[in-house]
Amino acid sequence: MSSPHIVMLVIGESGAGKSTFLNYMATYLNGGSFDEQLHFKTFKIVVPNHLFPQINYNAAGRPGQHSEMNIHETSMSQTQKCTAYNFVWNHTTYVQIIDTPGFNDTDVKKDDKNIQAILVAAEKAPFITAILITINGTISRLSTSLKSTLNQLRGSLPDRVFNNLFFIFTNCTEDSFNFDIKLIQEYNPVQSRQFLMQNSLFSRKGVTLDAILSDRKLVTKMAQNWVESEESMERLMQEIHNTASISSSVFKEMRERRNLLLVHKENLITRQKTLLETMHHLEIEKERLVKAAEDQTKNTNYTQRKTIEVTEIETKTYKSTLCSRHRYVKVCHENCQLTFEPDNNFGHFQSCWCADANKTNCKMCGCSLGNHLHAYEIPVTKNKSIDDIIQVKKAAFDRATRAIKSSVYQIHLLDSTVSQYQNELNDVKNNLLETIRQLKLICSHFNFPEELKGTVEKLRKEAATTTNNNAKQEYRTTADAIEQLIQQVQSSSA
Repeated sequence: MSSPHIVMLVIGESGAGKSTFLNYMATYLNGGSFDEQLHFKTFKIVVPNHLFPQINYNAAGRPGQHSEMNIHETSMSQTQKCTAYNFVWNHTTYVQIIDTPGFNDTDVKKDDKNIQAILVAAEKAPFITAILITINGTISRLSTSLKSTLNQLRGSLPDRVFNNLFFIFTNCTEDSFNFDIKLIQEYNPVQSRQFLMQNSLFSRKGVTLDAILSDRKLVTKMAQNWVESEESMERLMQEIHNTASISSSVFKEMRERRNLLLVHKENLITRQKTLLETMHHLEIEKERLVKAAEDQTKNTNYTQRKTIEVTEIETKTYKSTLCSRHRYVKVCHENCQLTFEPDNNFGHFQSCWCADANKTNCKMCGCSLGNHLHAYEIPVTKNKSIDDIIQVKKAAFDRATRAIKSSVYQIHLLDSTVSQYQNELNDVKNNLLETIRQLKLICSHFNFPEELKGTVEKLRKEAATTTNNNAKQEYRTTADAIEQLIQQVQSSSA
């Protein structure tokens, strides 16, 4: 197709009827219709559904290409990517309609990813003429899911595109339209840009196509609904044709800053967890230091004083009789009065007091008197006090001393690391706040605190389900820290 003259971006809540709207527009732009005679014969199916699981008109560039994932899965959005469909209106005007993933999917984690995909698709378009927001027109109250969707939309669309907003109220006619327009007042909806469309041709599920078409009354009503929807599409195209397009560069600015914001958010959570883990290790190390100090104190007195008997050689002023077989150990007669005899002499010591009755052996040691001699040095037994080391306590004291040294070193390192991580975390917070400020210049209703609350809820849920007490506390502490940041963001935005 040549370069488009009109580019429409279709956005809405999952299940609001975007895919059906595309099939309606494809049929209308190609001159098809639904009537009581031809039924669906001229209908153009560009997005498959449960009644028509195969497309019959290729508008997406490649044969068989479309945006639906699984038409039989009803619990989640089936539009998983942005797909551009190309048509020609009135044989002269080239029209491109970009289908997008639905907001508020059951898989809520995809919302951020889907928003980024929508911004990328809008950025790649040569321009944007109209942004069509689909809403179920039978809803009379602002449900939690719809409120969430509208808040996400309001916080994701640049301010400059709000003059190009159109609202398509699906599943309704004039008499069944229940939606309160006041619920979208912040979008400043213009009456001429609000359109009703009863896209019920594909809404019946659980019945076959033959069963539907065999009900004449139902077919008549379907044909009438098509006529009314066709009138809405004609007015829609005329209104869009008279709308000035906007540059797609504004979506690039929004996407780049949202990308940066997501990086900051992930960094925030990662660094917060890393800081908490390091602080946890620091607390453990401090506890180890206290325990090691207690052990050291408890085992400080690893020595004890005790008295033992020791034998020392002393020189006396007098001579004594010693047995040479027990020299300096056995004194047989202290202060002997015989004449000094330094050598063994049997006959000399027969006169010593230590001689037995037979005058042959010593009565003190039992050895022969021939083994005895005189000496002035004799062994003396004394009591002596010494310090006895209790090895078990000494080992415990040494272990505690080493543990103290190690813990002091580790605490020093961890203290330094905690300071570093705190500085890095503060830098991330400051960068995040600055990116939010820049985003708000592009999208004044951007609501990052609301996005952070979703992260907090996830952390609280993890804390409630985990059985690990340390992890439970970590999740809670991280959630508390992010809630403090939310308050900081709200204060800076006030």
